Amino acid sequence: MTAAGKNVVVTGANGHLGCALVFDLLNHGYRVTATVRDPSDLRKTAHLREGAEKMGATERLDIVAADLMEADCWGDILAGKDGLFQVAAVYSTMSKNPQEEIIEPSIVGTLNPLRAAAEQGVSRVVYTSSLAAVGGMPEGRAKTESDWNENFSLPYTYAKTESEKRAWALAEECGLDLRVCNPGMIWGPHFSRHTPSTEVMSNLIRGKYPMAVKIGFAIVDSRDVASAHRLAYEIESAEGRFLLSAIDLQFIDMGKRVKAVEPKAKVPKIRAPWPLVHINLFFDWCLGLFGRKRTMSRAIIKSMRRGTSIYDCSKAQEVLGWKPRPLEDTIRATIDACRQLEGGS
Repeated sequence: MTAAGKNVVVTGANGHLGCALVFDLLNHGYRVTATVRDPSDLRKTAHLREGAEKMGATERLDIVAADLMEADCWGDILAGKDGLFQVAAVYSTMSKNPQEEIIEPSIVGTLNPLRAAAEQGVSRVVYTSSLAAVGGMPEGRAKTESDWNENFSLPYTYAKTESEKRAWALAEECGLDLRVCNPGMIWGPHFSRHTPSTEVMSNLIRGKYPMAVKIGFAIVDSRDVASAHRLAYEIESAEGRFLLSAIDLQFIDMGKRVKAVEPKAKVPKIRAPWPLVHINLFFDWCLGLFGRKRTMSRAIIKSMRRGTSIYDCSKAQEVLGWKPRPLEDTIRATIDACRQLEGGS
């Protein structure tokens, strides 16, 4: 399948990955219908329009309003389209009402566009899941596409796992040609607001982590995740899930790599023992009583302490020809994007 004449839909187009994917598709000749909640909100769409203008692709980008929770709007959006990239999702690890704010939007918001795609005869769908749906267990080996998360201490991990399983069930029921990408922690450019992943970088360079928790991260660049989505759509032999991670790093080592690229970054130099992490949780809870945004919870700590972030991404490399860029390029681009967003120098 080639890009020539292809007209595709990208949901959540103003998000970090959504924007990177729109640019990648436009750069490869696609016509893109990008869905956002409010196209008139320039704070959330200006970066899309500006990027398309810079590459001379304004006439191939159409930004339309859509809500994942509304089933009725998707039929018209997907009518006559060649493909759907279902990217939009809730990315939050903390909520006062996780069922309504994380779990239900993730599941319903996945099924509504996919069901409409099946009804409209859309030939191929690429769905953005997450390594959160793969999980960190067992610890003794690299996880593969056959692994599924069974650690649901966080509503987010349950939502990602269950929504992907529902997507596969719907695809089988309706005969959808579904391919799924499972990226790790996404860094890289093209975010107009912070995600929990990009906030890690922002906090790293500003010295917000006095010590490093003993956890690992599977890191991948937004541009590489975008290209994997496009390749999963284009390559006829592509099927199933594709794990996407460029590198696995412990938090302390991640700080060292950031410091090597940005010498002024105030990264942590020592590891935090778990008892100290629990003490910090208590202080975080106390500050929350006074209206400060909480950043920790028992569920988050429980999730961090189980499993490893080592994944076998050979399938993406062999089937898609996917080759992630060097980590240093990703770090530099993420730092630059953070400073542009935050108005720093």
